[in-house]
Amino acid sequence: MLRLPIPVGLVASAFCISVPAAAAEAVDDDAVRASPSVIIVTAQLEDRELQDLRTPALGVAVGGEQIAAINAINAEDVVRYAPALIVRKRYIGDANATLSFRNMHTTQTPRALVTVDGFTISNFLGADFFTAPKWAVLAPDDIARAEIIYGPTSARYSGHSMGGTMLVKTREITETAAHLNAQIFGQNYKYYKTDEDLLGWSVDAGFDFVLGDRGGISVGYRHFENEGQPQEWRTVSASSLYGDQAIVDSELSFLRIGAQDSTVDSTEDQFRLRAQYDLGGGWELRGLAALLVNREDMLNPRSFLRDASGAETFVGIGGVNRGIAGSTELLAGIGLSGEAAGWSLDLSFSRFDVLSNRERRSDNFDIVTGERPNSGRLATNDAGWNSFEGTAERRFGAHALALGLSYAGYADDNRVHATSDWRRASVTSLRDASGGETRLLGAFVEDAIALAPRLTATLGLRYEGWRASGGFLTNGGATLRYAKRSRDGWSPKAALSFKPDHHSEIVASAALATRFPTVRELYQAGLVAYGPNVGDLDLNGFNPDLEPERAIDLQLTAARRIGKVKVTLSGYRQDVKDTIFSQSIAIPDAVMGDLTQATLMTNIGKVRTWGAEAILSADNILIDGLSFDANASWIDAEVTRNPLNPALVGNKFPRVPKWRANASVRYSPRADWTFAANFRHQSTPDRNIENNGTSRCDTFYCVSTFAFVDLKAIKRFGSFELSAGVDNLLDEKAFVYHPYPGRTIVLGLKWNTGL
Repeated sequence: MLRLPIPVGLVASAFCISVPAAAAEAVDDDAVRASPSVIIVTAQLEDRELQDLRTPALGVAVGGEQIAAINAINAEDVVRYAPALIVRKRYIGDANATLSFRNMHTTQTPRALVTVDGFTISNFLGADFFTAPKWAVLAPDDIARAEIIYGPTSARYSGHSMGGTMLVKTREITETAAHLNAQIFGQNYKYYKTDEDLLGWSVDAGFDFVLGDRGGISVGYRHFENEGQPQEWRTVSASSLYGDQAIVDSELSFLRIGAQDSTVDSTEDQFRLRAQYDLGGGWELRGLAALLVNREDMLNPRSFLRDASGAETFVGIGGVNRGIAGSTELLAGIGLSGEAAGWSLDLSFSRFDVLSNRERRSDNFDIVTGERPNSGRLATNDAGWNSFEGTAERRFGAHALALGLSYAGYADDNRVHATSDWRRASVTSLRDASGGETRLLGAFVEDAIALAPRLTATLGLRYEGWRASGGFLTNGGATLRYAKRSRDGWSPKAALSFKPDHHSEIVASAALATRFPTVRELYQAGLVAYGPNVGDLDLNGFNPDLEPERAIDLQLTAARRIGKVKVTLSGYRQDVKDTIFSQSIAIPDAVMGDLTQATLMTNIGKVRTWGAEAILSADNILIDGLSFDANASWIDAEVTRNPLNPALVGNKFPRVPKWRANASVRYSPRADWTFAANFRHQSTPDRNIENNGTSRCDTFYCVSTFAFVDLKAIKRFGSFELSAGVDNLLDEKAFVYHPYPGRTIVLGLKWNTGL
C-alpha cells in the first residue's frame, strides 16, 4: 500500500453557514498579517466578480484565494469547483482534459472558448477527446484568476462560446524575483485485480525581470512526470481456455475482466515566456510563448489470467496492445492595447503549431496464442491554427459601443502508416489519411445603452462567415477529395439589466449563436470499433456535409449581496438545432445498396435543455478568516427532434448529469496558515444517446456518480510555503468510462524571493 506522510494539522471540518442580513462591511485590514517576503491573498467577494470578460449575463470568477485552496498540479485544476462545468481529467497530466459547460457532452469541445490573456488555447480542430484546450501553456502558479461566462450571451465571442467562455488571466509582473515550486504526489489504485502504487512529481522554476517602470518579462521551465492508473480493463470470453479465472463485474455481468491496460507514464516539459511592456502614450504590448514537449508510454499491460504453469497469459483476451505517444507543440501570441482618437483598442494575434505528433501502437495481442506482436501502426498529425481578434470601444453619452473583427484558420492532416516494427516505427505502407482546412471570419457590434440610472439594455449582433476546403480521404492508395463549402450566420444578442439598489441585480438575456463544423467533424476517418471488421477503416465515420449548429439561448439571473454574503440564482433554456453529434443510423451499403447500421457524425434535429443554478459566496463570516463558496446546478437535456433516427426522440443527452454541486470552505486563523476543505459532486448521467440498459451505472464502462472530498493545508514561513493535501479523501471509485484517480496525496514546497 502507498504510504505518504499527512500532516496532523490536515483535518476535515464541517461548517454551518448562517447568512447575516447586515449591510456590507469592509474587510478588516488588521486581519492581514503578512511577512514582507510573503504575499497573502485576502478573501473578497469582489474577487469573484468579472473584470475582463464583458457580458451582462451570468458570469463568475475564480480568484487567487480560491486557487490557493486547490491541490493544483496542472493548470486546469484551478476551475474544478466552478459552477455548472466539469474538466474531464482522467489522471494527473492528462493531455486530453476536455472542458464541458452545463449541457455539453465531454466531446463537444468546439462549444467551449478558452483564452489566456486574450490568446486562444481552445483546440477547434475537432470535437473529440483529443481536442482539449491546451492547458499546458501555463503552470498553475502563472494563473492569477479565471473568469467564466455561461452561454453565447455576448456578441464579442464567436459561436464557439455556445456552451461558455473562459478567460484565464496570468499574474502581473511587478518585481524582479525568482520562483520555485516542487510537488510530489501519489496514489494506490485498486479495482478488480488492479493494485498499483503510482507516483509523480514536478519542479517548476521561473524568473521575473522588471524593466524599469515600463513592464517585465517572466520566463519559466517546468518538468513533470506521473504514473496514471490503467485507463481500461479488457474482457475475456467465459468459454476461452482460461476464461473461468475472469472477474465478473458486480453491476455489468457481461464485463468478464481478464486484464488491465498499462499504467500511463506521462512526461511533460514546458518552456514558458510572458512579457508586458508600456510603450508610452497609453499603449501596452503583451506577449505569450510556450513550447510543450509531451510523452506518454503505455508499455506494460497486465493479465489476471494464469496458464497451467502459473505464468501470465493473454489467451482469449481481446483489445490488448502497447503504445508510445509524443508531441512537440508551440504557442506564440502578441497583443497590443491602447487609446486612439478616443477609442480603446485591443489587438491580439496568436499561432499554435503542432511541430511533431507521433503515436506508435502495436497491433492487438494474439487472442489465440496470447503473443505480443511486433507489427503495428504509426499515426502522425500535422496541424495548427492562427487566431486574430481586434476590438474598439468608446462611450458616447448613454452608449458604450464596442466593435470588433476576428479571424481563425485551422489546418489538419492525419496519417496512419502500417509498420512491421511498432517500436522503431519502420513504415511499410500508408494505411489511410484524412484532413482539411476551415476558416472563420467574424465581425460584431455591441452597444450597452443606459436607459435609466438603474436600467441598461445591451444589444449586439455578430456575423460569421465560414469556409471549409482541402478536405480529403486516402484509403488503399486511392484519394477522395471534397468540394469547398461556405456558409454564414447572423447571431443577434439582447439583454436587459436592472439594479434596484447597489446590492442587487436582475438580468434577462436572449441570444442566437451559430457554431460551424470543425475539420475533423467533416473529414476525419475513424476505425470500425465493433463487429467482424473491427480495426478496419470506417469510410462512413464522418459527414462532409454537416450543417452548423444553431442555438437559441434564454437566461434569467438574479443576484443579491447581503453583508458579506452574495447569492446568485439563474435559470435558462437552450434549444440547439442541428446538434452535431455521433449517432447510429441506417445508411445504404456502397456496393449492394442494402441498409446497414453505421455510427457517424450527424446533425440531430434539436436538443432542448432546461437548467438552473444557485451560487453562494461568503467571506469572513462567523469568524475572521473563514470563507465559503458553494454552487449547485440542475440540468435536463433531451433530444426533441431527430429525423435520422426518430427512436432517439425523448432520450436524455449523454454525459450531462442532472445534478452538479461544489463547495469550498477556507479558514486562515493567521496570515501564515490556511486550511481548506473542498467538495465536488455529480449525479449519474446517461453514458450513450440510446439510453439503453447499460447507459446508467456506477462502474467501469460507465459515466458514474462521484462525490469527492479534497483537503489542503498551507503553512507560510519567510519566503517559503509548505502545503499538504489529499484529493478524493474517501478513495471513491468513479468513472468517466475510464477510471478517475483514487485517493491522491499531494505535497508541495514553494519558494519566492525578490532579487
